[in-house]
Amino acid sequence: MQRKEEVCDYCRRQEKSQPAISWCSECCDRLCETCVKFHNVNRLTMEHKVCNVENQSQTESASTHLFCQQHASRKLEVYCFDHEEPCCLMCATVSHRKCEKVSSLDECSQNSAHEVPRLLEQFEELATKCNMEVTRITSDKENLCKDSKDIETRIKVLVEEIVQALKERERAVLAKLDESEKEHCLALQKTLEEFLALKKKLGGNIEKLRNSERFSKLALFLEMKKMGKEVPDAEFLFNNLVKAYKTPTLDVYIDERVQHFHSSLKTFGEIKVNQKSNTIDYKSGKLVLEKSLSVTGSTCLTDVEVVHDSYMVAACQTSQTLYLLDASGSRQSSIKLSGMSWGITAFQDYQVCVAIRDPNLVGIFRVDITNLSITKLKELPMTGNAWGIYAVDEKLIVSLSESNGQIFKVYDKEGNYCEEHQVTQGDSYCSAIHAVSRNSLLYTNFNDSSIFSTNLNNAGTATTVKLQAGKGMRSPIGVTCDPEGNIYVACFSSHNVFQFDPSGEFIRLILQQNSGVQCPYGIRVKYLEDDIKLLLTCQGKILIYQFSDS
Repeated sequence: MQRKEEVCDYCRRQEKSQPAISWCSECCDRLCETCVKFHNVNRLTMEHKVCNVENQSQTESASTHLFCQQHASRKLEVYCFDHEEPCCLMCATVSHRKCEKVSSLDECSQNSAHEVPRLLEQFEELATKCNMEVTRITSDKENLCKDSKDIETRIKVLVEEIVQALKERERAVLAKLDESEKEHCLALQKTLEEFLALKKKLGGNIEKLRNSERFSKLALFLEMKKMGKEVPDAEFLFNNLVKAYKTPTLDVYIDERVQHFHSSLKTFGEIKVNQKSNTIDYKSGKLVLEKSLSVTGSTCLTDVEVVHDSYMVAACQTSQTLYLLDASGSRQSSIKLSGMSWGITAFQDYQVCVAIRDPNLVGIFRVDITNLSITKLKELPMTGNAWGIYAVDEKLIVSLSESNGQIFKVYDKEGNYCEEHQVTQGDSYCSAIHAVSRNSLLYTNFNDSSIFSTNLNNAGTATTVKLQAGKGMRSPIGVTCDPEGNIYVACFSSHNVFQFDPSGEFIRLILQQNSGVQCPYGIRVKYLEDDIKLLLTCQGKILIYQFSDS
């Protein structure tokens, strides 16, 4: 909205109206041309700082709070630390006379500048956390919309399947009805024709007898003898036809479940909202091993991913197989890959992409939770070995082998090539990547035991997150982040997992070598069954850890 014309406060108090041209930050008053001259020569105000009224907004927010709330004409002069509030001298003598610590604002303000960095750091840290929560809630909102669309699709598909099944059974029973009708109609037609033939024969004899006067006595005698012999045969045929004939009727037996389907179906289903808590102390909480899942037929699981918060997809490079597992580790489905697998990432709704070596491909697969199946959609040919892979903002990022550093190729959601970026630091052998955002990537350097961070907008550059050669970090492979941005690195040769804060500072060795943690590859921190879990692939097993505060 357009700001109204500023009016001189001195004149306004005298019930006059003059446009203001200046602003006194100490008096918090607007001044017209006449009043500012008086203000500048008045003994009490001549040293006040006066600025142009257009610059009022820059100093107004700080200066408007320099006057006492109880006594508007008095400036704030003291600060009561007991009540943690500023006040004027009148308030200090009346309301704060019994307070133990009351100091002048001039004295307090002398050292306030030294507190700025500390307070600024606190606010910046809180703002960073707030940004993370905004990102998390925005992501949750997007996921909620996706969940709604998916549930809608699942319901519609189920209804279509039910309707299709009913129609198929309807067609089957109608076909049986048609078959029965034709079969019995043919039998009735045959019996009817036999009765009609008999009736025709009897009708001929009746006609002859009614016109017997036309025959000679000799001819009539012979005809009657002949007819007399036919009577027993006609009676025998008639009786047999009557005995053999049974009146057919059609009826139908409707399955009881079908008859009462509509009345017994009180509700189609129930919508449930699962509230997931985010109150986890990632930096100091413990990891408790919840499950150790063995995947039958697998000896080297290179990575694991979570789909639909309830199922896991894991890839084995020795068996060259992609597995769909439920949260208990039971295999629901599997599919053969075209080569040795490495990284996995969830891409769009219920799609997973797998980096495949020899041949150099990226496979895109559809994971159908309704039918618990995996189907191959397409394969993207690569110019070199594909190692790290990650999907973010409907983009797929793949890291490829390169003699001088690292190449990151970007594809859209349809699998079309978009762009690529080359970074000189690191090498892509056995690397993994994690996209913090569309342009910000973390990637591992297996041979030099280091982690790098790069912004794809700054071509060719990367910074070292942490070099842990002297602290037991050897051959890092897997990398992931928790909802607060803390970084987790799975180290193949040192058989452990390191944790860093979002800025790359070392926090702790969160998992150490033991009977379970041997040669870890893939790592994820994701929701699984309504709780955030840490998933780690170690040879032929998936280790699932629960975050615990104790």
